[in-house]
Amino acid sequence: MVRRAYMMASLEQYFALLINFTVLVIVARILTPGEIGEAVTGLAIAVVAFSAREFVTSDFLIQRGTVDVETLRTALTLQVAVSVMIAAALVALSGLITRFYAAPDLSFFLSLAAVAGVIEALAQPVIALLRREMGFGVLACIRTAVSLTAALFTIMLAALGFGPIAFAWGMLSGSLMLAILAVTCSPLPAAAIFRPGLARWREVLSFGLFKGAALVVERLHETVPQLILGRIASMTSVALYNRSNTLCGIPDRIIMSAFYSMAFPALASRVRDGHDIEKTYLGVLAYLSVLYWPGVVLISLLAPSIVGIVLGPQWTEAVPVVRVLALAAVFWLPVIVTGPLLLALGRNRDAFLASLVSRCLAAGILCAASLHGVMAMALSQFVSLPLQMVVALAFVHRHVRFSLSGLAAALMPSAVVTGFSLVGPVALLAMPGHQEAGLLVFAGAILLAGGGWLAGLLATRHPFLIELQVLLNAGRDRARRLHRFLVASGA
Repeated sequence: MVRRAYMMASLEQYFALLINFTVLVIVARILTPGEIGEAVTGLAIAVVAFSAREFVTSDFLIQRGTVDVETLRTALTLQVAVSVMIAAALVALSGLITRFYAAPDLSFFLSLAAVAGVIEALAQPVIALLRREMGFGVLACIRTAVSLTAALFTIMLAALGFGPIAFAWGMLSGSLMLAILAVTCSPLPAAAIFRPGLARWREVLSFGLFKGAALVVERLHETVPQLILGRIASMTSVALYNRSNTLCGIPDRIIMSAFYSMAFPALASRVRDGHDIEKTYLGVLAYLSVLYWPGVVLISLLAPSIVGIVLGPQWTEAVPVVRVLALAAVFWLPVIVTGPLLLALGRNRDAFLASLVSRCLAAGILCAASLHGVMAMALSQFVSLPLQMVVALAFVHRHVRFSLSGLAAALMPSAVVTGFSLVGPVALLAMPGHQEAGLLVFAGAILLAGGGWLAGLLATRHPFLIELQVLLNAGRDRARRLHRFLVASGA
């Protein structure tokens, strides 16, 4: 049951990635960078504002021993009440924000986002209840339908000339779909849940304190530098940085989505069973680095092709930004593992502090850099990400006494494999006539990189070879079963 739940959660994330990537490709060719920058600014303001409702998060239902009707009513009441207050504040301040950014569409954009946030709040207790019951199959269907609805409305309205407001209407349509499907799929009758109640309000606030604070800090770190950039520079600069960051985050979304869904329970299981946690930690870093590092380095190398294929010719200014951000992302790897590991060790406070310290440092650096433009923000990642890496390693080292030599030994094979992956693409791009961006150059480079990656695994005898062998054996077993089935059926 647990494995099926993880599989469904991972499939949902991959579907969402595919849908969002499709929107990225299509809308980048319909709207100008300035219009997308305005939409990104509106979305960022809405995301920061509504992150405050995590202080009354419905996730407390997941860890509670039993869930009764009063608990569900409290969760719903607090979610809706806080969302209404946030929405009212957004609408009240929308005129001021519009004048601050000199962007006339922002006022209506924020009004639509406010309505979407309130409607979305209606679904949160049901979503938490489905997660509690391990209903990840139902959740995957709900969230995929929501993503498709929002994507279709955004693309259609952008094509009809709605400009940046297309994103706000897409958000509102997705929220409506989420609320409808959540009520339809609720394990309990809607009449029992959708009534006001505050019987468990103290419990909700106690649970949401750290979670809400951590999420607010994370959202501020992600959005505030871009909001400053939009005021100091231009909406086009915001779009360039945001879309460049999105492209560089593709390996993170593809490779790490499955890891995020299984990391905490898998690491917790190793801790409970008394395994060597240092060996486990270094092994996780070795596995992730051999997948993640080649991905981000290739994005940096192939940035002209990727930008041309995904975003189109009007985004050529994003190429140097993508190259810098992708190279800096190499330092992000240890940060990814820190939270799940500390939670598995029962160090919840340290997990929160590690996130708080690293995010605050990074946000300060990015905000200072945003005063000097989009390229300065990209280059500042060579300062902020190494700092976050040091903070992550320091917090982990308080509980897992790994040595620097052991860390280097775990990561060195992955560095060598990354080098092998680059040999073919670099040779291809060095050939006369292959420097220009294009689909054929990109496809050829990816094939050569894949061959180099496999050669690197074999040359270094990387531990990840074991996983490839398991996958190969599983594929063979399925092929044999399919062959036996076809023979038995006379096909």
